[in-house]
Amino acid sequence: MQKISLHTFKNTLTDIRKQTQNRNFCFVIGAGASFKSGIATGGQLAKQWFDEIVEGNNGHEEEKEINKWIKDIELDTNDLAAYYGDIYRKRFENDKSSGYEFLIQTMKEAKPTFGHFVLAQILTKVAESCVITTNFDSLVESSIYQYTDKTPLVCGHESLSGYAKPSKIHPLIIKIHRDLLLAPKSDKEEIKKLDEGWQQPLNSIFNNHIPIVIGYGGNDGSLMTYFETMNKPSNFFWCLLKGSKPSKRIEDLIIKMDGRFVEIDGFDEMMHQLLIVFSDIQPPKVELETITKYRVQAITKQIEELENQPNNAADTKHITTKKELSAFEYDIKARAEPDYEKRKAIYVEALDKYPNTAWLWNNFTYFLQWVKKDFSNLEENYQKALAIDPENATINGSYAIYLDDFKKDYATAEKYYLKALALEPEHANFYGSYASFLSGIKNDYDNAEKYFLKALDINPDDADFNGNYANFLSGIKNDYDNAEKYYLKAISIDPEHAINNGNYAQFLLVRNRKNEATVFLDKAFESNNNEQIELVIELWFYRYAHYPEWLAEAEKNMEDLLQKGIQSIDWNLEENVETAILNGHPYPEKLKEFAERITKSSITNKN
Repeated sequence: MQKISLHTFKNTLTDIRKQTQNRNFCFVIGAGASFKSGIATGGQLAKQWFDEIVEGNNGHEEEKEINKWIKDIELDTNDLAAYYGDIYRKRFENDKSSGYEFLIQTMKEAKPTFGHFVLAQILTKVAESCVITTNFDSLVESSIYQYTDKTPLVCGHESLSGYAKPSKIHPLIIKIHRDLLLAPKSDKEEIKKLDEGWQQPLNSIFNNHIPIVIGYGGNDGSLMTYFETMNKPSNFFWCLLKGSKPSKRIEDLIIKMDGRFVEIDGFDEMMHQLLIVFSDIQPPKVELETITKYRVQAITKQIEELENQPNNAADTKHITTKKELSAFEYDIKARAEPDYEKRKAIYVEALDKYPNTAWLWNNFTYFLQWVKKDFSNLEENYQKALAIDPENATINGSYAIYLDDFKKDYATAEKYYLKALALEPEHANFYGSYASFLSGIKNDYDNAEKYFLKALDINPDDADFNGNYANFLSGIKNDYDNAEKYYLKAISIDPEHAINNGNYAQFLLVRNRKNEATVFLDKAFESNNNEQIELVIELWFYRYAHYPEWLAEAEKNMEDLLQKGIQSIDWNLEENVETAILNGHPYPEKLKEFAERITKSSITNKN
């Protein structure tokens, strides 16, 4: 039997994390992990129920019936845990609801222990880590809710098995025998076979997840049988209490899988030792203080806002002094103001009162950059925001976009992109923006694609990410089939997305699919409503290039927009020019001239 010490186990896990990629951990949790939380183990419950069965017999006939039952199931009184399902069924055979109520009462006072705290940190800080458990209790998910700011995906019923996929955002918890509130399985017939719905999710998980078994006795027929027939994972660790001996069945499994037994003092003790392995976790006190501080601040802010409101409409008649606004109320007031100059003044007043409110600075800079397009003091405002909260991922990422798109300070922009992603590794928007930067500015197409895919992996249903990736596939990789798939997906997500409709229209036009393109081009004009004027000049160019009936009107509109300094810098119109000329455009030279004037930065922006 291959046994290793906890020290060796920690070193092995550390090596796996440092030296290999795409190998994650799946913690397989049994009743032993819940013992210190106040929940009896399966063996303890089996003994209690068996004693009640034997002691409760009422005479010779009932004793004979019990002895026959013991003989029929070949019960070994020295290993009652192995007969948990049989004993549960016998104990509550006259009223199954009583068995269910017994379990509820057994678990109602249970609280997560230190081991659950550490497990919650691992699950939320190490992407795609997951838990599979035969327990009914809610200790793992409760610890995530209590000790982190993440939301777990709990698959507590086989009907949810289709959703049981490890996530980079939501820690996955699979309850093989169901959740306590969803008719949990304890009866022998219920737990002897794995429900078919779990087969594929478990296969997928153990293709690249290493099982770490803690507190599981292997006494059910379902999960244990699955382990015995599964494909061999890259490693397999089964934790045993010091001095205990595994069953022959478990020993055979670990030998077959070339796994290792790990000697531990207990669940909490082992998880405490794993803090060294998972260095992503801050000291427990810091983790608790951080999440508590965040929650206290959030509630305090809401209380202040409520207290600043008049008690009712009648009270407002008697208020003669100007109401003191909270930062939140200032923000609401600013957003409701349609006049951009007045909105700016409201933000300036708010920041004068609340100069150290980072989120308010973030909203103000967003308004200046994307709504008012007021770049006069934008960099100064970003610097003030960063001075207040230099570790704010949103402000760092937004500043990177400003440096990239507007200031063209690409070296500094990249530093802030990378800092933002380091601060918030799951921020899909920054992955998408950085991917566009790598593609359009650095011509680093291999890494650009990785970041595009990362953004889509985090948020696969974002219309912008799908549309931008479609542009990349079409314009850079010449992968037109997949580009079209992503264009269509982007439009299906947001049918009113003017840019995606316009880009797909030009994709179709250069492929001489004009009839199809017209629908999307018209939709782009309709959806845009002249709001994104950089897009408008592109759309008029497509009409000028491919629709003879629009020549005069398109020419007039493009000239007007160009005179106002409206361009679409660096957008590639060459394919449109080539296709239009091949199709007999009446003014090829003027067409080329318009393409150059729209996409080259030689024209002075007069706005």
